[in-house]
Amino acid sequence: MTGRTIVYLPNWIGDMVMATPFLTSLKASLENELWVIGKPSALDLYNGLDLFDRFIPIENKGIVHFFDTVNIIKKKGFERAIALPHSMRSALLFFLAGVKNRIGYPRNNRGFMLTVKVRETVKPEPTVEHYLRILDALGEKRLSKEPKLNVAPHEEKRYMEEQGISQTPYVVFIPGAQYGPSKRWPQSYFAELADMIIQKMGYPIIILPGRDEMNLANNIKQMVTYKEGIEIKDLSLSELKVCISKAIATVSNDTGPRHISAALSVPTFVLIGSMDEVYTDYPSNHTFCFVHQVPCRPCNKQVCRKNLECLSGITPLEVYKKMEEIIGKKREQ
Repeated sequence: MTGRTIVYLPNWIGDMVMATPFLTSLKASLENELWVIGKPSALDLYNGLDLFDRFIPIENKGIVHFFDTVNIIKKKGFERAIALPHSMRSALLFFLAGVKNRIGYPRNNRGFMLTVKVRETVKPEPTVEHYLRILDALGEKRLSKEPKLNVAPHEEKRYMEEQGISQTPYVVFIPGAQYGPSKRWPQSYFAELADMIIQKMGYPIIILPGRDEMNLANNIKQMVTYKEGIEIKDLSLSELKVCISKAIATVSNDTGPRHISAALSVPTFVLIGSMDEVYTDYPSNHTFCFVHQVPCRPCNKQVCRKNLECLSGITPLEVYKKMEEIIGKKREQ
């Protein structure tokens, strides 16, 4: 395709990761520059990849910043604009900027602002597939369906200088979920699993809490018997990516970092709660999902009113046995 192209990136970290097959395929199809617009965190996430040529940050949701961004896009003369989020804001931005071809899904009553409306499916579909079908609508070739990330050399260097690199293999725990408590495996289960891993497999645990989740991480450590095997790190997104890349495995709730881990080819053991697992289904040899079916799931709710039966039905022993099968016990030094 000819002409300059701009893509409005997803807002959630997991969705950003799941957009990488789309971005890889789109860039390969273009003869001219590919620009993207999104949260500044996207730069940290996509470091080490050659997914786009220019980046426009969305710093805040203020009206002045919004119209400043409209003017920037208008001046650049883009041939086409693709809105990956379903938000009115993303479509409105390209509409007001007067981009000739505006592509996306016509949800949230925004179809009148799009020139190419991608056909919706009746049933839920994987997010990776959802994005790739935009590529189909443009008549371009898919190159991949598996999300991939890299760690840039400067990210690793900075991490080693500030955090150091453990010489001992370790397991990462992601015990939080910004979406809500319906995605969080019980804290006592994380603690029980940590004791199994430390005692039986010989690996220490690094807990990586998200925003406002430090208390959660500390609670888990307090419940663990072998506390000397637990470390809690409060990391930036770039640091988190490097830390996970060095891990022997990741145990995570169904939240953004699980996708970072799998995209870095780290064995990732995922505890699925309220959300329909169809949305996060994609080809991966590094993802091992645990789902306990109960009549009320998937409910896709942020808060559970039924004692979190779907997640409490996934036992630490079940997860441990799968981990032992995939990564085995630590070799004696």
